[in-house]
Amino acid sequence: MERDSIVRTAIVTDVAERTQEQYQVRFAWGARGAERIAHGAHLVVWVDVLPNTPDAGAQRRAVRNATAQLPDGPEVVLGHLANAGAIAERVTCLQAERGDRCIVAVVAAGLHHAGALDDAAEAAGETVDVPDAPDFAVEDLLAAGAVVDALAVVGIDHTSPEAAAACAAYTGLRRGVKHLVSASESAGVLGRDHVHAALAAGPELVVLRESRGRA
Repeated sequence: MERDSIVRTAIVTDVAERTQEQYQVRFAWGARGAERIAHGAHLVVWVDVLPNTPDAGAQRRAVRNATAQLPDGPEVVLGHLANAGAIAERVTCLQAERGDRCIVAVVAAGLHHAGALDDAAEAAGETVDVPDAPDFAVEDLLAAGAVVDALAVVGIDHTSPEAAAACAAYTGLRRGVKHLVSASESAGVLGRDHVHAALAAGPELVVLRESRGRA
């Protein structure tokens, strides 16, 4: 019996570590990462700085597809380099409404390379059922770090090591963020005008999905 108890404890501990469950502010990549860290979350911040395509219609479909793949329940907001302050304000409001702490899952979209499955689903006007594992995107890492930093400024600083690392990347490179984003792989694909338009996004909070009744 004692051995069984030790094994169960080890499993629970392992799951908590892989899901960052013990932290108030968590960080992961893509929809699969969101599935891991959004357990018990009250707000998911979907960080997507540069669109994968200059086509506006395709951009909207991509955001809709991504939102549909995120775990059901928590409110989902869009994060980028200019609205970290608004996100932090939203979190403090949620905490005031709840009378308790607000768990935040910061999820970087990363680079997505469309495949045959995506093309077929898009042609049918449907979402992609299987979330991909995105490639690293420097612009999303930095914007995620900006969100974590803004949360720390308002006193929400119980962050996972993953979130803390993203924050350190942003604060350490703060002065060169726009240059780094403009010189990134994603920017090279999009072109200067579309990159500048994306970086000109305002500081307003953008809600992608309202909360669906989770306490």
